[in-house]
Amino acid sequence: MALALAVTASLGPADFPLQQLLKDPEAARTFDYWRLREGRGAEAIPPLRTLSYATMGLKEGAPLTRCFTDAEMEVQAGLKGVESAASARQWREDRDAAAGAVRRLDQALAALMAGGSSGDASLDRAIRPFLDRSKTDKSARGRELAFRAAKDQAIRRAFGNESLLGPLSPLAMLLTNRRIAARACRIDADNVAWIKREVRSRGWFEISRYGREAEKDAWLLAQHADEDIAFQTEILARLDALRTKGETDPKNYAYLYDRVAINNGRPQRYGTQGGCRDGKRFTFPLEASANVDQLRAEVGLTTLAEYNSRFTCRD
Repeated sequence: MALALAVTASLGPADFPLQQLLKDPEAARTFDYWRLREGRGAEAIPPLRTLSYATMGLKEGAPLTRCFTDAEMEVQAGLKGVESAASARQWREDRDAAAGAVRRLDQALAALMAGGSSGDASLDRAIRPFLDRSKTDKSARGRELAFRAAKDQAIRRAFGNESLLGPLSPLAMLLTNRRIAARACRIDADNVAWIKREVRSRGWFEISRYGREAEKDAWLLAQHADEDIAFQTEILARLDALRTKGETDPKNYAYLYDRVAINNGRPQRYGTQGGCRDGKRFTFPLEASANVDQLRAEVGLTTLAEYNSRFTCRD
């Protein structure tokens, strides 16, 4: 923090009007961040990012306790862009390319959610079943759930999607994905608040009452409630009781069990959670690796090797 204050002092408020930028998305997007490193080099940027986190009331490097506002996201994207770019020209080109990609994405998703096409046939095929249920489900509760699940899935399929975003340089794609992440965070927060109220006041979306699709939609929202682990744990207990009655898909229970375990720093049971390293899929730690395939079979999942083979990892 001392270094951040020293760097900021050398710049002066007029050079980096942080407080103003954090309140104005358009000012934050169009600000000339390159001047922050002119004559100082890229090493001038990390202290400014540290200061920006402190000003936002967040801790850099720690899990976010809330979503970025649009202005906050633009400041972070601006700082990351000038830190990573090789030249002022590259930064401006990538900044503008990322901004254009996000505009195209917002227009595409708005068209899709309104019943039209996103322009990406694969995305349309994936999301239209949710949108169809949002119009035809027999209950208002089920219709609302399906629409929220559509938004959940659409924003996640936007990451790195060149059909929607267009061809981008690696840095422009990084800046675009960061903005998508901010949108996904807000969608998740809104969905979690809604389903929490619904489940606590009216119970789970049992298969016998709402159907398998709705039950899976509800699970999706709970599965992505990573900022509210206590709620995920609450839903896991509900699913544990319901799976013996056939009121939830056992696979949904397995995925949420692993998610809660990993989010709490414990080994997972079914091997559903993992990541990519050196271009290869790997599985987060397991409770019992020797019999993981038996445990997976008990809930209707394929072998771990077959599951991992479905993922494409890029370096």
